Amino acid sequence: MENAMNINAKLTPDQAQALLANLREQYRLSLNELWYADQYRLIPDGLRHGSILANSPVMAAQKHLIGALTLCLKKAK
Repeated sequence: MENAMNINAKLTPDQAQALLANLREQYRLSLNELWYADQYRLIPDGLRHGSILANSPVMAAQKHLIGALTLCLKKAK
């Protein structure tokens, strides 16, 4: 990833858990809304998610952050 940014944040486990839950819900709502949008309706199911992420930088960033938070929370246990 060219020109990638590395962001560090110190969160308590409760804060990380709350942020993760919020990100997952926002991601779910956005994906559900875009999944049936005219722009993506004709794209096959197997390719649709990737197409949405390619056109939605916010959702792509959310996906990376969800993964990072999930990994950190697993390591903390």
